[in-house]
Amino acid sequence: MRNLSFKEIEKIIKEAKKILVATHQGPDADAIGSLAALGMYFAKTKKQNYLLSISGVPESLKFIPGIRLIKSKHPKMPYDLIIGLDYGSEWRLGLNSYFKKYPKIPILIFDHHPVADQGANFGVIDTTYSSTSEIIYDYLKTIKFKIDKNIAYALAIGILTDTGFFKYTVSPKPLEILAELMKEFKIKPVEIDNALSGQVKFEALKLSGKILSRTKYKEKGNFVYSWFKRKELNKHHLTTDDLRGLVERLRNLKNGRFALLIIEERQNRIRGELRSRPDKNYNVAKLAQKFGSGGGHKFAAGFRCKGTIDSVLKLVSKYSAKR
Repeated sequence: MRNLSFKEIEKIIKEAKKILVATHQGPDADAIGSLAALGMYFAKTKKQNYLLSISGVPESLKFIPGIRLIKSKHPKMPYDLIIGLDYGSEWRLGLNSYFKKYPKIPILIFDHHPVADQGANFGVIDTTYSSTSEIIYDYLKTIKFKIDKNIAYALAIGILTDTGFFKYTVSPKPLEILAELMKEFKIKPVEIDNALSGQVKFEALKLSGKILSRTKYKEKGNFVYSWFKRKELNKHHLTTDDLRGLVERLRNLKNGRFALLIIEERQNRIRGELRSRPDKNYNVAKLAQKFGSGGGHKFAAGFRCKGTIDSVLKLVSKYSAKR
């Protein structure tokens, strides 16, 4: 993959007549925020585009401007250019069948995950950025595009959430960017926090308490963990999105180098969420990568794999004990 300057990227985007923009499955606020922001940028520049989140937009993120432009089904035609956002590994885009049908479409990437198997031809992969939304902000500023309030709001949400409201970063740059957006567009982080966290369902609160009560400390690997099963969500008519933020609460425990939340998505399919803190200085992204499909950032990462809650717990213990 060739790392390009923002000016080089601007030229490639200008030359493409039709652009497909996609982000990863199970999207977070950074994925949806950066996707919506690019979509609104293309709308203003009258560039034909198709925005894709194969998993759709989580209910909790439907307050982000521009999400009405996002689709969850593959387009039926080829595009001149594919832009991949925040995805870490190519399979996470959910475009395998589309890639097989149209194998020659070049892929341009904006990503702050480590270089892995993104499958991109060119673009920006830079782990010094706090979020993909921060990369998109820098791109738009560099090409002198006039950001409006809706684009600013979408990017602010991505920056705030991927930094954990500045808990997962030691760089002052994302804070400086947010200060600019607050000053110019009257962005209010407290309103974003309320929109993200102020809609907790009563049943979700009760189940969260039950899950937290299971928390244990694992001496081998030196971490804390808890877990829940899909049938528990189904019983209370909840989704994993309703329990968002649980792993952050585990992360705040004094014990352990990091926190692990194990989620049984379906039989023999597990998702793991990993969190650490700057004061503990444990790189959970490297641990997530041990699972092949995992990745993320130094203090916030995740993975998916085959197995059971017990088998995954044993693997995390094994992998983390070696470090």
